[in-house]
Amino acid sequence: MKRSSAFFAVVLGISILAHAQTPTGSVSAAKQGAIDAYLQPLANNHTFAGAVALVANKDGVVYLKAVGYRDLVSKAPMTAGDLFWIASTSKPMTATALMMLVDEGKVNVDDPVEKYLPEFHGQMVSIPAGGQTLVPASHPILVREILSHTSGLPFKSKAQPGALDTLPLKDAVRSFAAEPLKFQRSPTIRIRTRD
Repeated sequence: MKRSSAFFAVVLGISILAHAQTPTGSVSAAKQGAIDAYLQPLANNHTFAGAVALVANKDGVVYLKAVGYRDLVSKAPMTAGDLFWIASTSKPMTATALMMLVDEGKVNVDDPVEKYLPEFHGQMVSIPAGGQTLVPASHPILVREILSHTSGLPFKSKAQPGALDTLPLKDAVRSFAAEPLKFQRSPTIRIRTRD
């Protein structure tokens, strides 16, 4: 299975799992055994601590099983209802959703981010000069720079209290808008031609 197929299978699994905790159909005992035989050794040899496997078809969930531990220290077993932090897996979903808005004409990737999030107006850029000097950004960061990770925004804002993704979205936006950019690229000039 290609990576993108695997990703969408996981997303589908998350979606189905949210709506159905018990299988509505079944897979053969041989197929169940093959899935178990693949996953259980990975949990046993600590390739991963634990996992939840879900197989679905057009009729619904046909296989659902948890293996391993949700907490290795306490030996708490993984359950089918456990939640997972998906971290950077959210990036493709977010980019897809944004590009759907672009297709609908609601967002333009060449627009400044501040058009949609006014908190980003007046960004500063940190430049090293014997210390940290702040200068006004030469241009507002653009939506496409956010998508391509070339905006200069830091990985983590100073307002994050240790772990990532703990601030409410509104507060996270404000915290990143208050941070100086780490760098700034010159905007790319786009020339549009008619077909």
